[in-house]
Amino acid sequence: MPSLQNNPNLLVQYLQKPASEFTKEDLIRYIEEREIEMLNFRYVAEDGKLKTINFMVTGRDELDMVLSSGERVDGSSIFSFLEANSSDLYLVPRYKTAFLNPFAKIPSVDILCSFYNANGEPLESSPENILRKAKTAFYKATNMKLKMMGELEYYVISTVENDTDTSNNGYHCAEPFTLHEELRVEAIKLIAQCGGMVRFGHAENGRFTHHGKHYEQHEIEFAPVDPEDASDQLLVAKWILRMLGRKYGVSVTYIPKIALNQPGSGMHIHFLAEEDGRNRLIENKELTPTCLKMIAGVLDLAPALTAFANSTPVSYLRFMPGQAVPNQICWGKQNRSTLIRVPLGWHADSSFGAQLNQQEQEKHDYSFRQTVEYRGTDGSANPYLFSAAMIVGFMKGLSDSEAIKKSDDYFCTENLFLTEDQPGDFNRLPMSCFDAAKALENARQEFEADQIFPKSIINHLILRLRSYNDKELGENLKTYGENQDLPALIDEYLNYM
Repeated sequence: MPSLQNNPNLLVQYLQKPASEFTKEDLIRYIEEREIEMLNFRYVAEDGKLKTINFMVTGRDELDMVLSSGERVDGSSIFSFLEANSSDLYLVPRYKTAFLNPFAKIPSVDILCSFYNANGEPLESSPENILRKAKTAFYKATNMKLKMMGELEYYVISTVENDTDTSNNGYHCAEPFTLHEELRVEAIKLIAQCGGMVRFGHAENGRFTHHGKHYEQHEIEFAPVDPEDASDQLLVAKWILRMLGRKYGVSVTYIPKIALNQPGSGMHIHFLAEEDGRNRLIENKELTPTCLKMIAGVLDLAPALTAFANSTPVSYLRFMPGQAVPNQICWGKQNRSTLIRVPLGWHADSSFGAQLNQQEQEKHDYSFRQTVEYRGTDGSANPYLFSAAMIVGFMKGLSDSEAIKKSDDYFCTENLFLTEDQPGDFNRLPMSCFDAAKALENARQEFEADQIFPKSIINHLILRLRSYNDKELGENLKTYGENQDLPALIDEYLNYM
């Protein structure tokens, strides 16, 4: 095993083993030897934010007990679909997720948790368990292991003395032409220390000032990992960025649309499938039938996927014409105007580095880096539920004898942003929570198959989407920018997710 001494995850460094191999005894040893005073159980509630229970470390027996058996919590205060008359849940730690809290004044170890019911079984309706069921079903049906990763876009809002116009050309800007690179770089370091597999970060296009506020868009991209780990690291990253916002005296927001004439923020999700260590999406520099079928299955379910990917009314402002965001159900190669994009891969016969630097270098097969990207998701999505819904789409495509033909029908080479006001060859995504609820209702049997999504969860999602009463938003989207309620809508969801 390679040395783990320089691994950015502080617990991995100390324990000298991968996080996936952490045991209860490892965590007890780390807490005792590092004189950790607090243990924090973290979990994701219905609102998608990390919640906390704090335990004072008082001794080995107490620590052993809580790490072994978890703690009792009020499930009805966590999930609205649980009734108060039988809502007690066990909150049980997942050892591999433990990390040293980088913000706590008192030395603290945080650990993500899962839910168990009164019978000692995983809670059927908890988001991380739904994803676990979907991942298991996929492997059982295909013998392939999935990897997923996210691109997390966000705005940093700060105060400025004047409204200097700095809009456009924000992509990959560096200091001194960007104000918040230091925050982003510190976030990358802390996310890695807490176990996140970060690939890189950069400034994004959005950059403008308005009424004494400066709005600057950034992005952090992760590496493909197990789907559950991918969702974990997105949630922890969102928390870290918000905590750093407090430290730097700024606000961080993942709102999908912050102004109609400025770029919106997405949370694009990439995926790949491996068998025997090989990427099954690409072979001999071409997309495989497996890849095409998976794409077709997801696009078949794309209208219903918005119920998971775009869960607030403000999400649909991002799909308005002229916003440079895909809203037509199709896919393309390196085509950013399509809902699914196959990004540029590394399939050249020679090394770019060797050519450019005129050096002899050993050749490597980098086809494992090829992913497929779903571009419709935003920061309002619960990543566990959306990832599980995507996996349902993968399995639908792989079991569909017509999937290859469908993938041909869904394929697009045009720049749809140039023709989005014209009738096209492809259906469009729902344009409101109301329409997304209708799409989910029509496709609910796909998600409830194999008992991956409980009926109660689908019912709850549909009711919540309908409760926004935003039908008129979809019907009047083109003129919504003139509506005086628009600033209030954006303010309402600025810190919602």
